Amino acid sequence: MKKGAAAKLGGQGGFTLIELIISLAIGLFVATALTSVVLTSVTASNVAFGRIEASGQIRAFEMRAYDDFASSTLPALNGCGDMPSDACTTTPIVLNTQQASNSASPTISLVQVTYVWDGSAFLDRQTGGGSAHMGTSVSAFSWYEDSNTNQVVVEMTVTVLSYSESQTFRFYPRVS
Repeated sequence: MKKGAAAKLGGQGGFTLIELIISLAIGLFVATALTSVVLTSVTASNVAFGRIEASGQIRAFEMRAYDDFASSTLPALNGCGDMPSDACTTTPIVLNTQQASNSASPTISLVQVTYVWDGSAFLDRQTGGGSAHMGTSVSAFSWYEDSNTNQVVVEMTVTVLSYSESQTFRFYPRVS
């Protein structure tokens, strides 16, 4: 009986060392390829999210600021110049705007609107009624008054994750 049991055990083969090394190499190659695909997908997703978020913040600022500038006079320079080299970064933009009430016989009131950048991330719009973030990832902000065209030039950069988007706006206050 011992011979039969020994013969059975001797006939059962396992993997050889070479087969094991080849299968590990193939497994490592597949795992590396899958990791590369996943990392590329995550990076692309982050860039797409950053692009959408940065564009949205810039667009929201543009739409709100356009209304404020259109119903205001030119802002006081408060130490800012009228050339790009004299642009202000952390000096607030103070606008005196006119707003009409939403009623059957509208009344026009004067409201002071201030755009303030904290120098690192937040661009806030402040009125007598409170403050609201116009941008939460603002990495650069400056403005100056172009005396040749009577326009206010605002330059803004928003950085979300690893994506940065810059925009230059030219606002023309219409109230004189």
